[in-house]
Amino acid sequence: MFDCAGDVMRLAALAFSAFLLSGCSYLGGFGDRVGGLFSGSSGQAANAPYGRSPYSTAPYDAAGRCVVTHARAPLPPGCHPSQVVVRPQAEAYPGAANPTGFPQQPQFGEPRYTSGGYGSHAGGNPYAQAPARTSAPTLRRPKFRASLDLGAERSISGNAIDYTAFPLAPTNGYQPNLYQEGRTEGSIADGAVTTYRYYADDRLQTNPEDWDDVSQGSISLSDAWSTPTTIGVGGEFILGDRATVFGRVGYTRAEGTSGGAVSVEGTVFEEATTRIYDDFVLVATSQATGFRTGQTLSEYSYDFSDMERLDLEAGGRFYLNPVAGQDTGRTVTPFLGASAGASRYNDASFTIDQRQLSYRSVYEAETPNSYDLDIAGYDLDGNAATPPTRRVALYDAQWVPSGRLSAGVEWQVTPATALAFETGLRVEGARDYSNGAKGDTNISVPLTLRGSFNF
Repeated sequence: MFDCAGDVMRLAALAFSAFLLSGCSYLGGFGDRVGGLFSGSSGQAANAPYGRSPYSTAPYDAAGRCVVTHARAPLPPGCHPSQVVVRPQAEAYPGAANPTGFPQQPQFGEPRYTSGGYGSHAGGNPYAQAPARTSAPTLRRPKFRASLDLGAERSISGNAIDYTAFPLAPTNGYQPNLYQEGRTEGSIADGAVTTYRYYADDRLQTNPEDWDDVSQGSISLSDAWSTPTTIGVGGEFILGDRATVFGRVGYTRAEGTSGGAVSVEGTVFEEATTRIYDDFVLVATSQATGFRTGQTLSEYSYDFSDMERLDLEAGGRFYLNPVAGQDTGRTVTPFLGASAGASRYNDASFTIDQRQLSYRSVYEAETPNSYDLDIAGYDLDGNAATPPTRRVALYDAQWVPSGRLSAGVEWQVTPATALAFETGLRVEGARDYSNGAKGDTNISVPLTLRGSFNF
């Protein structure tokens, strides 16, 4: 006998189960349409146990946003640790491995290399648990650097004394015969006495000046002072990869030299007068004269005071492509430069010293000798009210304009330091003589070694 009530209950349970099953299928389909929140039918959940990965599965873009330069770099935003690629800086930033122009770029143009994979410095990758890092490393180009330089320069044009602009005649008042010498040999008892007289005159003995010639050439700047040495400090502002502007303050010093400046040429005569005696009675007299031409009767030397100079200049440099060291970052880069400024000189003067030839030594010594004269002074300007002086004021202290064109090479020693060698041409305006006349323009060739450190 059938239990109708039980059958009805069983049928009702089966129908309700079927309804529930059909409802789940419908919800699953809805889930697919809104992103598969409850369904794994797309296969994504199999690869991402927490659902869809928050990191992009697409390859990194052309800008290399999932590329880092070393294993300790922060995780780039939007990148999973498995997507990070470690590349040296020269590869991560196109053009950095082959820098052009200004080479001094710490953390900007020098390749950096690392060993191991990304995050290998730690036991585990800390960014896998903390993907919320929001900033990538920032590369900074230096903007300013300080410099210290040492150098020397050699004047190739310009006179310290131009006699046409600065008349000077130290030979004024010189009389060679004031320095004649003599000696006597023999005696009356011996029957003969010979007296020798040594004096100077012009060869034909017709010149009222008593000499043959005066040599007085201009004194160049390189003759008046030794090679100037200079030291300077400066600051340089980096405009870009190729250009910088700079300012510099320098101090230059050179020792004054001493040397022959004016010489008097003439003829030295030897006059021998012999007196013959017989029983102490003079019975005869004879005279003989000899001469030697081309003798330097007197030489005047100038002893210059030391030169000191303060230099102020501003200019710029333009860097060309490196010629070596691109692979290591220690580049060797040629550059061109130009600057303009002003220089202040101290006052300059010189003393005049005179050496006089010993006329007797011309005949009695293998090498003629000279001796110093104690000079009272010279009346240089012809003004009787001005006392003669041995010291001559050449230049007063003054400013002059200056400019420089240079070329050189710079070696990047470390990311923060560099050494440069440069040379070129330096031009200074003419200084005014103490008498108000204009002197010569000074053109020199400087050689400079410069070290720099950037901030």
